[in-house]
Amino acid sequence: RKRAGEALFNIIHDYNYFRVETIDSFFQSVIRNLARELGLNLNLNVELNNKEVLSESVDSLIEKLSPGSHILRWLLDYIHEKIQDERYWNISQEVKSFGNNIFDEKYIELGKVLREKMRNPQFIANIKKELVAIRTEALEQMKGFYDQFHSILSQNGLTVDDLAYKATGIASYFNKLNNGELLNETLNTRAQNCLNNASAWSTKKAPNKDQIIQLAEQRLIPLLQDAEEFRNKNNIIVQSCTLSLAHLNQLQLLNSINEEVQNQNRKNNRFLLSETNALLHDIIKEEDSSFVFEKIGSNIKHVMIDEFQDTSRMQWDNFQILLMEGLSQGYDSLIVGDVKQSIYRWRNGDWTLLNNLGVEKFPYPIRIETLKTNRRSESNIISFNNHFFIKAVNYLNTIYTEELGEDCQPLLSAYSDVIQESPKKEKKGFVKASFIDSKESDYSYEELTILQMKEQIDELVAKGVQLKDIAILVRKNKAIPPIADYFQKETHYTIVSDEAFQLKTSIAINVLIDAIRFLVNPENTIIRAQLLVTYQNKVKNEALDLDTLLSNDAEFYLPNDFLDQKDELKLMPLYELLEQLYNLFNLDKLANQEAYLFSFFDAVSHYLESNSSDLGLFIQYWDEILSLKTIPSGDIDGIRILSIHKSKGLEFHTVLIPFCDWNLEVESPTGNLIWCAPEYEPFNHLDIVPINYSSRMSESIYKDDYLEERLHLWIDNLNILYVAFTRAGKNLILWGQQNKKNTVSELLIETLSSLQIGTESSSTYWNNEENIFTYGKVCSSQSETTNKESTNPITQTKNPINITMQSMVPNIQFRQSNRSADFIEEAGGETELSSQFIDRGQLLHTLFSEIKTLEDIEPAITKLLFEGIIESVEEEEKIRKITQEAFNQPIVKEWFSDQWNILNESAILFKSKDTYQQRRPDRVMIKNDQVVVIDFKFGQPHKKYNSQIKEYINLLIAMGYSNVKGYIWYVLNKQIEEI
Repeated sequence: RKRAGEALFNIIHDYNYFRVETIDSFFQSVIRNLARELGLNLNLNVELNNKEVLSESVDSLIEKLSPGSHILRWLLDYIHEKIQDERYWNISQEVKSFGNNIFDEKYIELGKVLREKMRNPQFIANIKKELVAIRTEALEQMKGFYDQFHSILSQNGLTVDDLAYKATGIASYFNKLNNGELLNETLNTRAQNCLNNASAWSTKKAPNKDQIIQLAEQRLIPLLQDAEEFRNKNNIIVQSCTLSLAHLNQLQLLNSINEEVQNQNRKNNRFLLSETNALLHDIIKEEDSSFVFEKIGSNIKHVMIDEFQDTSRMQWDNFQILLMEGLSQGYDSLIVGDVKQSIYRWRNGDWTLLNNLGVEKFPYPIRIETLKTNRRSESNIISFNNHFFIKAVNYLNTIYTEELGEDCQPLLSAYSDVIQESPKKEKKGFVKASFIDSKESDYSYEELTILQMKEQIDELVAKGVQLKDIAILVRKNKAIPPIADYFQKETHYTIVSDEAFQLKTSIAINVLIDAIRFLVNPENTIIRAQLLVTYQNKVKNEALDLDTLLSNDAEFYLPNDFLDQKDELKLMPLYELLEQLYNLFNLDKLANQEAYLFSFFDAVSHYLESNSSDLGLFIQYWDEILSLKTIPSGDIDGIRILSIHKSKGLEFHTVLIPFCDWNLEVESPTGNLIWCAPEYEPFNHLDIVPINYSSRMSESIYKDDYLEERLHLWIDNLNILYVAFTRAGKNLILWGQQNKKNTVSELLIETLSSLQIGTESSSTYWNNEENIFTYGKVCSSQSETTNKESTNPITQTKNPINITMQSMVPNIQFRQSNRSADFIEEAGGETELSSQFIDRGQLLHTLFSEIKTLEDIEPAITKLLFEGIIESVEEEEKIRKITQEAFNQPIVKEWFSDQWNILNESAILFKSKDTYQQRRPDRVMIKNDQVVVIDFKFGQPHKKYNSQIKEYINLLIAMGYSNVKGYIWYVLNKQIEEI
């Protein structure tokens, strides 16, 4: 306590030398300081949402496709392949999903050479052709053994039915070879018996038994042995080819997607946060690292990295250099982490960094301290976790050892410090695990789990556990809605979850969104009905039946002002439109909507910083992203429900974990995609290749990658269980499923059924008939005691303040776009004045600067209309008339033809009296060795303009152009003067 007080004192009194930030934000500050060297805009926007950027880029890539594009050819090949496999032909979403790999650190770092190779449009096609040919050759070779087998039988007057077990015996082995089934399981027990035993080929009572045995000894067994030898070799070839070919169509698109993402980022002055690590990693590799960190502008001596088990390899490579700098000067640093809580590998987190920190060579001494005391949980919870995880690790290690003949050292090392100590002498705490068999029930496994969970909560409440002390933790977010829905509809319990407080659950916001949908598409009867029902029954509380609402016109049930102002509302800016709709629909009458509305309007304001007020695009943004945004749930007395990942770092009095049945290896139905670097010809022509994780990998050249990934998946899923179990303070209760192989449920049953805690036997806790494990007694909630109010503002009781939303209708007579406001300022006018003060000459000058050829006239006028610079129809007609008359002159038509290389408003930089200056002629035209410079004037002719055009001519001559002509074009006077 004394040391903590001293540390706090030093931090507060020397705060300038103390920084707390995420690794990403630290690296962002480095990148911003290196912006000039990297050619980045200092005002670039940092984008967090990779998914949105990726979706936008893929859509843009598809829109740009032309008939001769090689990308289009790749997409068509991919679609054709999907149709042949009888799968859905629409690949847009699948391409976007696969495109996420451009953010994978392994692909970024190891795929550089491959990305260069893929610039050749034929590279992947050639690889595919080669792999298909190799696979076909191997399969054809194995079909030859099938033909030989039947040929030998036929030559000797025998058929498959004469052999033992007929078609299901040894004949099935050769049938599988003919069908291309070469996996090790092809050699089943019956086929294995036939390898060296001639008697196994015939039944005992077969009339031609002796003939079959003799034939087996002389010809069939040698054939089978040869077939098996070639099957082993060809199986590796076939599986390797099949696995490698699976994603080649998508792989060749990755380069194009990545380039389009970069284009979109440059276009929108945007930088992805996820690119920071890779960019800095490349810089540090190529440059002097000390120079990079000097750009931060500060000298960091001591570094503490928390949650190190979730650090990525690139982050560690980047940060390690800064760490080394401090250590080389004698300053200590601190790394804090727990391998057992590494559950973010899908975010590039790498637990092996921490696991190997004391093992791999490091230039400076490392002192490792293990924090053994657990002050969160009761002693029974700690004791259970100690014994369970030791036994679970041993169970997985046994599987590994039986297969490979050695211990799984990384797994044993990761859980070597799993045993914790309790400072509490009294043995308290409760653990219960139930495993459900739904085979003989009318209810599904999921329904039975929820029903049992409700009964368990009833029991907990009866024993004094308060609802606010209970938390339900789930593996996947998709498990939350059915649980929340059941408890809200079938019980009196309150469920509190982030998903329950999404913006889409707000009545007020749904009215606003439906009203916008109605404005965009008033003929859509479903949208109209939705708006009618919500407004009448939820806002006005009229409780009208659906038949009444839907059988009459909308005019009867929607606000009159809303219907009268429909056309005006559609033209309003988005933010003001939403405020106007809030007032028109009287949404201030709805209770408990303020938190949703404040969060919603803040999000809309943020959206408008980089997007237009287009209603259709905003509705799309709402459907895809904004509707899922959540608001804090606050202090609500109810049962909390959240994912295990979100619970990390939290603690709860009582933890319930339903559906402990997730797969120990594959997390998704389509499998996990892993990046492998093949070592053997011709597979290594692909420097890195995406492979779907499956047991087939163990029978291919990717066996080592398979074993490594399986180990990672074991630890990932064991860690998820560890994080969930260690959240509990007093009571831990979970549910799994019986007879579900290769899952966490199987691991739990195998472990708990023989778990021995202390001197008690396993039968003390495990009920073999009901498949239930129990240990300890339920702990009730502590009664709240009233303490003296603290003077510390941090520890004082929080009293919520009710805030109401008020929307004031803006009284706006005139509004400009940003571009038109800038235009007025350039003209010397004041921004609040109307268009009568805008200099028409300045407007025409802006218009002419947009025109390169005669075809640009109409688009340029339209653009100025859209940007608010031309404000009325009358003004548009005058401008168009002046422009048409001006461009009718023969010499002007020749100037604005497509024969010239045009430079409008381009700056000429020159040095005069040791200072740099610039001049910006209105138009410079270059054709062969001829250069023409033109200045537009919209007033009366004057000699002072001559010196200006002469200066332009002299500057161009000084730049190396010899044949230069200059003209002043007095547009309104229809006069052209050559200088």
